[in-house]
Amino acid sequence: MSKKQEVRERLLLQRKNLSPEELNFSEESVKLNWDRVNSTFTKNHIGFYWPYLGEVSPLSIIHELLDNGSSCYLPVVSEDPKNKNLIFKQFTLGADTYKNKFNITEPCKGIAIDCSDLDIIFIPCVGLDSEGYRIGMGMGFYDTTLKEIGSNTKLIALAHDFQKIKSCFPEGHDIPVHGAITSSEYLEFYFKNAE
Repeated sequence: MSKKQEVRERLLLQRKNLSPEELNFSEESVKLNWDRVNSTFTKNHIGFYWPYLGEVSPLSIIHELLDNGSSCYLPVVSEDPKNKNLIFKQFTLGADTYKNKFNITEPCKGIAIDCSDLDIIFIPCVGLDSEGYRIGMGMGFYDTTLKEIGSNTKLIALAHDFQKIKSCFPEGHDIPVHGAITSSEYLEFYFKNAE
């Protein structure tokens, strides 16, 4: 087993074992840290994820963005197991959803948007390092989807504090994020803007 896989399994176990109180604390703390920096971002079209297996929930942020007129989009996984490209479809409160093949919530309907047209994409993670690299679930959906986007789309990881680690052992295909919001702080990774 690689070091990256060892770290992934250790952090996944820790994340899955979080109590409801710990998950609520992270969601509320991340929302407070977002409130401190959100005025610096364009927020017309926002990509986000539905929380799964202890991921930091972005739902408080999304509800506020929807209330303030932003259009929000959830990723949809292709039924073709060879297709790793996510499609982002518009999500509205009260819209019908279903569980995909990974048991993750997706919108039943919704207008699709090119991910390059999203102003921000909130991204889940298993681990996050000081260079802006993340360890995900290991299936490569986000890295495949995001490799073509331009610098106008800001990628922001949401993480529990314990998910900050020394190194995510980045590989050539890994896409770093511009910033991250944790329970305790907002982190910015400046090098990502280099073209």
